Amino acid sequence: MEFLLLFLMVYAVLDAIILAWFFFAPFAVQSGNRLSFGLGMLAYNFGYLTSNCHQMPQRSLLIGGFELPFCARDTAIYVGCIVAALLPFSGVKMPKYARSLSFAIVLMVPMAVDGISQTIFEMRESSNLMRVITGLLFGFGMIYYFAVRIVDNTKWVNVGVEWVKTLEICFVALLILFVAGYGMGNKYMSMNQAIGASGLKPSFVTYLSYRAMQTTKYDPYLSTYDDAVLREVKKYGSRGYGVWVIYEGPMEYNGKYVFFSGGNGTFKLIPDFSST
Repeated sequence: MEFLLLFLMVYAVLDAIILAWFFFAPFAVQSGNRLSFGLGMLAYNFGYLTSNCHQMPQRSLLIGGFELPFCARDTAIYVGCIVAALLPFSGVKMPKYARSLSFAIVLMVPMAVDGISQTIFEMRESSNLMRVITGLLFGFGMIYYFAVRIVDNTKWVNVGVEWVKTLEICFVALLILFVAGYGMGNKYMSMNQAIGASGLKPSFVTYLSYRAMQTTKYDPYLSTYDDAVLREVKKYGSRGYGVWVIYEGPMEYNGKYVFFSGGNGTFKLIPDFSST
């Protein structure tokens, strides 16, 4: 059980680090600092591996026009998991029924219904608010049932020592993350570089990862989505690195849209919808 307690602590802290990293990513990708920029790019291009997230822009929460590297549902699941993993250490006593397996299942059912009715049966399109609510419930229900039992059965363990071990392990993980981020920062074209190369005065700039472009193309609810940028992304979404999307003028059909490969800028597309 002592190992399970350490595992729970490491899991909670690593989840919190990942979530903080992903909330930082929309700001990081706009940075001129190579380390900060690289951490942002790392989140968008490889962060989905932590949950196999589709990264569809329309199903993600936005910060300053940049979607988070997790979709709304996965972001909420992570929050629910962190709260559930840390709550038993807080000393807060939940009601007895909240510690039962049946209660955990009840919390997890809404997300299953929401997801299955949307993806498998294609009956409806969910909303980001619904994805957040059901994701929070699912994440909490999935972890709390096990977390409270682990903590209750290891009260004899010196928790302070286990927290020191946890921080040591997470420090190593952070070090690996920073090294990988610095390497990524030297691989990609920065936002300011892309803007400068475009020659435009952007009214809006965002980044779409390769993962987001691939999943967007195959989403049935976005197949007829009336958005000029998404329609172009579906055509040119297999160019490898993801793209910077730079808008000049109104974000309607009479604006200009420039797509730059995130890697080296060799891919450039300028549809001018004012002439169509």
